[in-house]
Amino acid sequence: MAKRGRKPSNKRKGYFYEEQEEAVKNYLKAETKEEKDKIFKKWLEPAFEKMITSIIRRYNLYPPDENFQDTFDDTVSFLMTKIECFKPDSGYKAYSYCGTICKNYLIYKINQFNKNQKRNERYDMMQSDISDSIKFSYDDDSNNISFLTKLMNNTVKKINDIIDKREKFRLSEDEIKVGKALIELMNNWEDLFAQMGSDKFNKSSILLFLKETTLLNTKQIRDGMKKYKTAYYGIKSIMINS
Repeated sequence: MAKRGRKPSNKRKGYFYEEQEEAVKNYLKAETKEEKDKIFKKWLEPAFEKMITSIIRRYNLYPPDENFQDTFDDTVSFLMTKIECFKPDSGYKAYSYCGTICKNYLIYKINQFNKNQKRNERYDMMQSDISDSIKFSYDDDSNNISFLTKLMNNTVKKINDIIDKREKFRLSEDEIKVGKALIELMNNWEDLFAQMGSDKFNKSSILLFLKETTLLNTKQIRDGMKKYKTAYYGIKSIMINS
């Protein structure tokens, strides 16, 4: 009597087969948006979702500031801008082409997140440094107040110089707005400090002041401070070491 074994499963475990390869070719040949959308929805979208999920998990490419749906939508949108460049007669499979595009884009997103994190840390450091200096000057003696006053005055002069030479420094309108707001902050730090109180003057207060003065959002302010923070730390270093 023959042994009864488990029947082999006919269910395929992958997600990108000849049907999808052919669908990419048909998508590229399609002449109307309706036809492209139909091919994409039926044949490509399910495969791309599995492809992106697999790449994210295999290479641990999780953008920390996004949920999966946002990452998927963003990656697919980018892929569809590049798929038109695929040449079926090049000898490469659409699977390899699309997978490489998705992987490289996800790596790019992670690198951009890390770069923004470092930039934001430097921005927060400058805000904290200004607020801590002001608190320190009030908590200690007149020498500290004198040092902070000189630091603020020297920084204001440098920012004014940068704004005056806006073409040389290639300042955007947002950078000019942020620069002028910083000048106002540093010229009036004693009055602002008195209004807010020593326990309230912190980096959140500085950010709020800059937002209200420039009408820019947090990202625009962070971007706009990059050139000024270099000047600020350079001046402070010279004063400390002199």
